[in-house]
Amino acid sequence: MTDTPHPTRLTAGGFAFKVLLRVVVSAVTGSALLIAWIWAYRSGVLDRVVNETTLGEFILLVVVGLPIALVFSALLAGPVLWLLKIRPVWPIILIGPVILGLAHYFAVPDRFSSLGDRWTVMVLLAGASYGLAGLLTAPAILRRRKK
Repeated sequence: MTDTPHPTRLTAGGFAFKVLLRVVVSAVTGSALLIAWIWAYRSGVLDRVVNETTLGEFILLVVVGLPIALVFSALLAGPVLWLLKIRPVWPIILIGPVILGLAHYFAVPDRFSSLGDRWTVMVLLAGASYGLAGLLTAPAILRRRKK
């Protein structure tokens, strides 16, 4: 008898392709999500709210508005990634925005200002953040396969 691999066993090449696909799809989804937020901001929907706030309202916007924006982003990105057969989705939609927030906190967009205007750099960083989240959570593919 010959040893044939179990059909659900993932080969090294198959795993590498799954990881690459996970990173690329996550990056594109993160960038598209930020493009949607930028469009909403630049069209005036969010601009009026942000420009008309006082300091007290600004704190309310950060404390209430930011979590709502993150939940709304997760509700948009999650189904998109799931439809594109990226599993599991939850680590990417939770870690991607955190990485983007850390990049923004440490002024990473300012360091890459030579790449374009502020919005272009933020879209590229969103893609990189979600892609990095997909890469960091790639071992979840192996845990999912064992079931």
